[in-house]
Amino acid sequence: MKELSLNKTKVLCIGDSLTEAYGINSENGWVNLLQQELHLPIVNAGISGDTTFGMLARTEKLLLAHKPSHLIILGGTNDLWFGLVAESIISNIHAISRQAKYYDAECIIGIPTQTFGIKEINFANQNYSKQILSFQKKLIAYCKSYEKINIDFSRGMQPEHFLEDKLHPNELGQKMMFRNALQVLKDIF
Repeated sequence: MKELSLNKTKVLCIGDSLTEAYGINSENGWVNLLQQELHLPIVNAGISGDTTFGMLARTEKLLLAHKPSHLIILGGTNDLWFGLVAESIISNIHAISRQAKYYDAECIIGIPTQTFGIKEINFANQNYSKQILSFQKKLIAYCKSYEKINIDFSRGMQPEHFLEDKLHPNELGQKMMFRNALQVLKDIF
C-alpha cells in the first residue's frame, strides 16, 4: 500500500443492489470484503433498486455525513431497466463525481457487471442485456475521456458467479468483484 496517511482514508461506496449485495449476506459482499482486507473505514451506501438519479439526490448528504477521502460510484443498471439512455446515466455519474470533487473526495467509477442469458426486455422495449453491454462500453469511454479511475467489476465474471436471476452476483461473484476492486485500489492506498 502507498504511504498515504491511512488514518485519513475513508471510502464511501454509493450504488444499487450490486453494492448492497442483494440476495446474499452483506458480510460476503464486495464492500465488506474490501473493508476486511484493507482495514479501512468503508461505508456501504448501496440501496437495491436505486437509480443514478436517486444516488445523485443522496450524494451530498452522504458526503457531508461521512466525509470520505474516496467515493466509489457503481450504478446504472436500474436506469437501463427503466429505459434511460446511457448519456443520461453518465451525466448523473458525472454530476456525482463533481460533488465528490467539491467535497475533496477522489472519485472512482465502477463499471457494472454484465448479465448472462437474460432475455428480458426493459421498459423501453429493448434487450436489457444488450443495453448493459452498450452502457459498459460508453462508461469506459467516459472514464478514459475524463481520466477517471475506474474499476471494471465485470472482469472475470462467469455465469456461475450469479444468482438464479443471472443479474445479481452470488457470493463467488461478490468475491470476484472484491478482487477487481482490490486490484485497482491497492495502487491508490
